[in-house]
Amino acid sequence: MNPDTYDIAIVGAGLSGIFAAGILTEHGMNVLIVDENVNAGGQYLRHHPGDSDAGNAPRGLKQYGLKTLKTLNPERTRIMASTEVLEMTAERQLLICESGRRLYSLKPDAVLIATGAREKFVPFKGWTLPGVISTGATQILLKGSRVLPASDIIVGGAGIFPYAVAAEILGEGGRVRAILDQNRLAEKLAVTGGLLLEKSKLGEAVRTMAKLALSRTPIKFGVRIIEARGQTGLEEVLTVRIDSEGRGLPGSEVAYPCSCLAIGYGFVANIELAQLAGCRIEYDGNLGGWKVWASEDLQTSVPGIFAAGEITGIAGAAKSITEGRLAALSILVGLGKISTKRFQARSAPLKKARRQHLRFGRHFNSQHITPPEVVRDIADETIVCRCEDITMGEIRKAVSQGCVTPDAVKKAVRAGMGICQGRTCAPVIYDVIAALTGTAADRFLPLSVRPPLKAVPLKTLTDPPKKL
Repeated sequence: MNPDTYDIAIVGAGLSGIFAAGILTEHGMNVLIVDENVNAGGQYLRHHPGDSDAGNAPRGLKQYGLKTLKTLNPERTRIMASTEVLEMTAERQLLICESGRRLYSLKPDAVLIATGAREKFVPFKGWTLPGVISTGATQILLKGSRVLPASDIIVGGAGIFPYAVAAEILGEGGRVRAILDQNRLAEKLAVTGGLLLEKSKLGEAVRTMAKLALSRTPIKFGVRIIEARGQTGLEEVLTVRIDSEGRGLPGSEVAYPCSCLAIGYGFVANIELAQLAGCRIEYDGNLGGWKVWASEDLQTSVPGIFAAGEITGIAGAAKSITEGRLAALSILVGLGKISTKRFQARSAPLKKARRQHLRFGRHFNSQHITPPEVVRDIADETIVCRCEDITMGEIRKAVSQGCVTPDAVKKAVRAGMGICQGRTCAPVIYDVIAALTGTAADRFLPLSVRPPLKAVPLKTLTDPPKKL
């Protein structure tokens, strides 16, 4: 492969990216994959080198994904790890930064955005204490290093992901003191119908619940975490039972002693790069909130830019694989590398599978919709923007004074101006504005973005980028 020529650029080396690359290279395309992580594979394929041992061998979709990653054609695929996209224009001009030091530019014939998703949070008093971590961070420690954040852990939040993390903790010899589920039992049972749409998820769910049952892990449904307490670190977690509207029931408070709390409240799509390129975005609370609009063929509103995976709607690993393959076929037919007839024949079953994945996604995300009462109950002293130490009280005051859009709140109190650029607090701000004003979340736009998309040393930006 001519190292100076890349036909396709894929942003994100998760399932969508690597499955798309596999098909594209089979048809003679030279593909560049960039990913900000140290290793390719995304969160789903993250694993410890010793996982090839018989007792920890990957199976199912994970095994399939790792096999696909290992068999990518090295002569036509280049994976740039620890690399971030700082800018992308509607003309597919990319500026990328490798290891925070070297700038490169390129303009491929097509771009696939497969930037995945990140966790969503519901702030509560004390959630910045040492010992309170996300379920995703817990999984990174377990998968990548087989390290337990503590020997005795409470897992909390909403949805089905906390259960998977609890099972992984048990698998590494840890103890889960309790699972504190904000969803009530009736709500939890409602998602079982969605599991029938995804056989891989159904199997995972059965294995997870069996492991939790054998370990006699207590599960508390319909409880909300309202405070993490401790002097220099987490010492106990305070919960309250909630009614059908999410309101706390007075007198139902219970404190759980622990030194580690792993929390997660679902996922939101990483849409910022698509926003930067001018791609149309839309809101769908049943698919995780703001997402990138894409046609049935996964073409975005900007010609030559495609989207696949969680950024088109949160729905799990199987959808990411399906969409990666479908996006690759759409790119090939658009570039004249395969015929329309062949594209239609190969894409038809993928489109059918995608519709089923999206139906599962709606069941999955129904567990992550935060009731307005929960948001309105966040105490004024609770920090919402961790980078800038902006509290709920400051945001509440700004909204009462007429700042009723995310950008207005950002300008008024600096929420979202820190190093993470709102990636943690922005989804919370959307929920706060919606809850306090009674305005539907799709009636206002998410925070605006501008280059550089990620923090980078000023010295790096002074050097002219090299062409790839």
